[in-house]
Amino acid sequence: MKRREMFSTLGVGLMTTLSLPAWANGWTAKKLPKHALSLNLIQSSVLEDLSETILPETDSPGAKTLEIPKFIETMVADMYTPADQKRFKDSLLKVEDISKLLYGKPYLECSKEQKLNLLQGLNISSDKDQKWFFDTTKGLTVRAYTSSEYYLTEVAKFEFAPGRYYGCVPLNS
Repeated sequence: MKRREMFSTLGVGLMTTLSLPAWANGWTAKKLPKHALSLNLIQSSVLEDLSETILPETDSPGAKTLEIPKFIETMVADMYTPADQKRFKDSLLKVEDISKLLYGKPYLECSKEQKLNLLQGLNISSDKDQKWFFDTTKGLTVRAYTSSEYYLTEVAKFEFAPGRYYGCVPLNS
């Protein structure tokens, strides 16, 4: 490998590492800024319910309990362009419109099956904005869960500094 290629590769790796927000790993809702994306009441309610539909509460906490919508809102505000932020906010209102068109009622009043059907429709939609919105919301929901303090400590059993010193254990065991 040539020296210039090596420095280029190292530079790209370093920039990628530095561009990630520091709060995005092992985060808790207390660490997140409030109202990062400035969503209105309908948008924030739809986002909360969408994330809960994607990651429902079972024997483990769901999206509402872990406050994943705050994570999604902060990620979109911090990591996406202003055009994509507007696209995301508009798509939240579009979900309401689609729900009224399909079921004759707002998204929040739909049954669990209707919400799942609507999400599946967004997933297979030929409209690139709807597909982008679903992929973004689902991806950020999964990322929020797998990088949350709950997941890292309770599910993955992550230890910041693994490796212990057991002074009383013989070396041959």
